[in-house]
Formats: sequence, structure tokens, C-alpha cells
Amino acid sequence: MAANGLKVFIIDDDSEVSDALSALLQAEGFAVATYSSGSEFLESFDPTQQGCIILDINLPQISGLDLQPILAERGIDLPIIFLTGFGDVPKATAGLKAGAVDFLEKPVDAEVLINAVQQALEISVQRSSEKARQQEVEVLYSHLTPREKEIIVLLARGYSAKQVGRELGISHRTAEIHRARIMEKLGVQSLADLVALAIRIGIR
Repeated sequence: MAANGLKVFIIDDDSEVSDALSALLQAEGFAVATYSSGSEFLESFDPTQQGCIILDINLPQISGLDLQPILAERGIDLPIIFLTGFGDVPKATAGLKAGAVDFLEKPVDAEVLINAVQQALEISVQRSSEKARQQEVEVLYSHLTPREKEIIVLLARGYSAKQVGRELGISHRTAEIHRARIMEKLGVQSLADLVALAIRIGIR
């Protein structure tokens, strides 16, 4: 999956390893950028870029494990593949628990690396799509009237239109009209989809 717009970011202070990985991936059609440290990556990264990160665990100054939460804090949610040396399995396990998608032990098998990168890029595309959908939903929600926002909270709690009407002191029919308008504005076809969307927004 060497798709357009996706890039593999290699962060490794060992230039020989970095160059070898870069050459291998570029030969497979992947766009690649290399960095010798986490700081260098953070200084130059474009947050609109999709892709994945191949990250050496044992970087100097900022280790790979230390860089992982920094990326998360900055909203950089690119899938991470950790590179580990012999005996680093406990560290790699910690990285996986914190959200990394894979870890590979040096020296890295070419086929294993390529497969891991392909899977990571697929995850990146999926995350980007989900993020775009979330932003779209939040924009649609912001266009609801105060009354509609009040009603969607009750619907998310499982209230029927009749119960909504009683709770808000409006007629059953008026509650149904509001519900229909909310569903139309949010682009959902069923009450179940509306509830799922409300939960996604953070409404309980």
C-alpha cells in the first residue's frame, strides 16, 4: 500500500540502519523521511501529513518510549512501529500498551518490515477518516438549536418521544417533529444511529 500522500517517518540515530530501511522502503514505492532524533522530527513534522512512524526505542536524549506520549500530547496520532534491540521486549511491550501498532527486533526482516508498514499505513488512513467524520459530526451538532441539543441528550438516554415530551412539557407530536429534524440535520436514518452518533460526540 504505497499510496499517494502517505509517508513513512524513520526516527533512528543509527544512520546506517536508517539509510538501509529508507532504501528498502523506497524501493517498494513508499515515500520516506528520516530523522536522527525525536526533536528533529517534532521540529519539522507537518501535522496534516498522514503516514506512520518507525521509531527506535533507544534514542539518545528523548527515547522512543518518551517520545510516544509527547506525540500523543501534540495530537500526532500516526501509527508507531517500534524498532528494538535484543533484550528490549519489556520496553516494546510497554510501547504496545501505550498504543504502538507493532515492534520489530533488529536486524529487521525485509518482508516483515514491509508488511508492518503496510498495516500501519492502513491504520493511518482509517484514523484520518474517523477523525474527519468526527469533525463533521461536531460541526453538524453545533448547528442544532438549544432545544434540539436538549432533546438529543434525552434521546441518548433512551427516552421515547412521549417521554421527551413529558420531560420538557411539550406535546408528543412536537417531540417527534424535533426528533425528525435532529435526525435530518445530523444525517442519520434511524434512532439507533442517532444514539450512536450522540455517544460519539460525548453526549450521555
